[in-house]
Amino acid sequence: MYKIIIVDDEKNIRDRMAHFFPWAEVGFEVVGIAENGVEALELIKQERPHAVLTDVRMPVMTGLELAKEIQTSYSEIKVVILSAYDDFRYAQEAIRSGVKGYLLKPMMKNDFFNVFTKLAEELREDEVIKEVNRAEELMLLDLIKGDNLSQYADYWGQHSQSFRVAIFSFDRLFKEVSTFSIRQKITELAADFWNRYQVSILFYGNSLIVLSTNSKLISKQNLFPKINLFIDSLRDHLGDMFRNQENFVVGVGNPASTYQEICRSYNEAVYAYSYKYFSEYETVIFHEDLNVDGNRGNQIELPNFMLDHVNKIENHLMESMKSEGKMAFGELVNHFFDTSKGIGGLPIAEIRSSCSELIIILMFRFKEKGLILPSIDQQHVLGRIYEIDSLKELKRWLTQMLETISFDLTHQDKKDVNSYVLMAKEYVIGNYHERITLEDISHRLFLHQAYFSAIFKKETGQNFIDYVNQVRVEKAVLLLKNTDYKIKVISDMVGFQSHSYFNKVFKNETGVTPVVFRKQ
Repeated sequence: MYKIIIVDDEKNIRDRMAHFFPWAEVGFEVVGIAENGVEALELIKQERPHAVLTDVRMPVMTGLELAKEIQTSYSEIKVVILSAYDDFRYAQEAIRSGVKGYLLKPMMKNDFFNVFTKLAEELREDEVIKEVNRAEELMLLDLIKGDNLSQYADYWGQHSQSFRVAIFSFDRLFKEVSTFSIRQKITELAADFWNRYQVSILFYGNSLIVLSTNSKLISKQNLFPKINLFIDSLRDHLGDMFRNQENFVVGVGNPASTYQEICRSYNEAVYAYSYKYFSEYETVIFHEDLNVDGNRGNQIELPNFMLDHVNKIENHLMESMKSEGKMAFGELVNHFFDTSKGIGGLPIAEIRSSCSELIIILMFRFKEKGLILPSIDQQHVLGRIYEIDSLKELKRWLTQMLETISFDLTHQDKKDVNSYVLMAKEYVIGNYHERITLEDISHRLFLHQAYFSAIFKKETGQNFIDYVNQVRVEKAVLLLKNTDYKIKVISDMVGFQSHSYFNKVFKNETGVTPVVFRKQ
């Protein structure tokens, strides 16, 4: 039996539909009734029905609004609309909302059987498709892991074929948007696009895995245009979230000549997309283009490389004490990473390890000299290195870290001063009229929100947002005293998004409202 819930604001109608129609004969069981769309959504969360029969005109949330919400959040649920109004506009909007049937009140038995018999058939077809897809997904999962390969010998071993794995990684995107809905949409687009090439797909973790098969060798020249077409399709259908190339990256393994080698192509694809860490511009990275084995013989040079850079950076930092911190560190950082890249094309883990080692040695040497670094929390610093997911960001972060150390060295007579707090204050004073949030300033300083919030509160005795509001109110006081601007205009000028919030904050800071203050 398929589960259905009935939604209607008139109790006698929903009771009649629930109890006097032969639901079992068409393969359905009524598992709940609701009197409006909001109540229906709660019921849907509990029961997860296969279908919903809903009235159009209801208070709180209409049937069409409910249908749109179901289409967005529960696209697998079928919706049938019931209306007392033979109005084509309702039918049009219902179709746009993805409904599977449109019935008029009073519902006739023939209409009931026609609509729900077809709906039950559609649900059965969906189940068959799901089973086929599930079997294909399990097989693809075994192939990329190299598990249970013998059971697929008959399926893949009949013909000589070429295989190639591509991985579309959406790790960064899923940090920014609701994972379930966007994942579902990407899966639908991927199935529609790749099915035309008879290509298998699987969502695994935060990545879409694409397995291409062909009787001929699958070359880069053959596969690359298709990947770009699919990326264009994602951008066309999903808008701004795919405009930024950093939101996703594609890694492509080398061709495999047997199905037993698919796992090798998959591992190469994983390795290839990890190279996004080193690239600022590439979206699609082929394993064949990487110099994987190029300079492995030079790994022995790493200790000398590290010692040389530690000495150079330490000397530069000590010089910054004499020049009051006005030294540039960008070139030193670039040279550090460029050299490390040349030593065997170090894996990401070793790049991070080198960066950690550099920081630890520098901190140890300054401690030996009796120099204090109040802005540097070693545990936080080392943890941050392993959270940054691109070489470009790591360079920026290390440059700022060296500038922070330089600040601390330059202000040894003010051992309690934290440079992050001063930088945040300077930013607020220069940009109070712009939108400033705790998240924005933390990102700008390469710090966790919680960590920055804690050090700011410890240093100043107040929350960061309270400090921002304090600065804005101080600027507003000057404008109220010295200009004739309207209070709402002043509210906008000093960066408040809401006039009522401005009034509230101003009164908290000064004891009076802006209107009373101006009259004093």
